[in-house]
Amino acid sequence: MTEAIFTRDGNLFVPTDYARGPWRPDTMHGGPPAGLLARALERHAGDGAFQMARITIDLFRQPPFAPVSAEVRPLREGRRIRVLEASLLAEGVEITRASALFLLRSDADGQEHPVAPPPGPEGLPGNFGFGRRAPGASLIHEQARRPGFGSSVETRWVSEPGESPPTIWLRFPVPLVKGEETSPSVRAVTVSDLANPLSNQVADGGMPRGFINADNTLYMHREPEGEWLCVQASYHEEIEGVGIVESIWYDRRGRYGRGVEARLAQERIRF
Repeated sequence: MTEAIFTRDGNLFVPTDYARGPWRPDTMHGGPPAGLLARALERHAGDGAFQMARITIDLFRQPPFAPVSAEVRPLREGRRIRVLEASLLAEGVEITRASALFLLRSDADGQEHPVAPPPGPEGLPGNFGFGRRAPGASLIHEQARRPGFGSSVETRWVSEPGESPPTIWLRFPVPLVKGEETSPSVRAVTVSDLANPLSNQVADGGMPRGFINADNTLYMHREPEGEWLCVQASYHEEIEGVGIVESIWYDRRGRYGRGVEARLAQERIRF
């Protein structure tokens, strides 16, 4: 299997098995399209003088497992604030859209008040996907039996089964696009969609439900550092069938961002 989530074919991005999602075999996970949108927005924003402070992805269609292209539209390109919008298209049909706020970095006099990260990832048992490995058991690579984005992410659990909030270190083993180095912000956006399934881990110590998120917003006050990122996730469900997932994101240095997702708090549709 190609060691990247996407390969290039001209202006098209062709998904590999690393991009597959959990809902249907002919669709992508929400993370890889979010990563492509973040990549397109970041490249349009400029030379790195601007920090991606916020990105919101609207997942209004299940992304098909098919080649896609990205389009970017500037909404404001000021000296200190830039607002951009991007769409991902499959065969000319818009499948998802993102808006991003970029703020100019500066040598402000403000002091950083770092929040220490959870323990790890060193010294924690490793696995692939959100399954847990029993003590003494061999490493389980879920990609071998169920190809997909969620089953390929390398994970190290911090929290115990059923403990709240569920907390996990994770990293993705391959680049977003073949032949390219994935930037820190793009890497963070790509994996941020995983907060939704992680939040389900509280219930009964496992994942008895499959609630799909319809959007994803990530705020970052700085770029994350290193490949390993850590997330704590919690969910808040309403009686009308609408839920909210909140997440806090860390790297080895400390907290760098927060995420919010809206989801359908309804039983998973079986296809």
